[in-house]
Amino acid sequence: MYEFTYSSGPGLREVFQCKYVKPDEALARFKKILALTESPFDFKIIVVDESTNEESSLQVKGTPEEMLDKFRVFLETSTGHAFAPVVEESAGHVDEWHFESLSNYEKMRVIIYASFKHGKFSSLDVAEIYQSAFNEELAKSTACTYLARMWNNGKGHLERYGNRSGYSYRLKTELEDVQQETRRAEAVLEAIQIRLRG
Repeated sequence: MYEFTYSSGPGLREVFQCKYVKPDEALARFKKILALTESPFDFKIIVVDESTNEESSLQVKGTPEEMLDKFRVFLETSTGHAFAPVVEESAGHVDEWHFESLSNYEKMRVIIYASFKHGKFSSLDVAEIYQSAFNEELAKSTACTYLARMWNNGKGHLERYGNRSGYSYRLKTELEDVQQETRRAEAVLEAIQIRLRG
């Protein structure tokens, strides 16, 4: 169950609940709520697993884009679900709106799945390819944070080696989920680079 509590106006609090939906659907519904409200404002989000009664909550504020990105990350860490970048697979291109809505985290995931199918890599490797692919800088500290998120204490799609002074990672390419993400990411990256060159 997902419960969103938010301000719809001065002194007004609204509560919206949705039950028995997957994280993708919860994110889509959150996006619709954001579109109907004024920003900036505060949100309190509660996720309850009714089978175990475990509860996670998140207080989030900022612009709609920032809040959507934070909620996406919160869902990934609280549910273990990995969101894939949206690709128009039949047309073989990324819709303009979808490209503009990709967060830095999603763009970094695209880089990892598409560029690091073989061997180990570091946060510096990721930051360099990110800059080359998107003509944008990704701070090494941000790359470290995102990689730790994808590793998710060994539950994610990455294996981690080394220690705090310098971690390296490997993509679990033997997993079918990872292979699907890789194919999707290659299509996304190709489409993005065609668009940037155009």
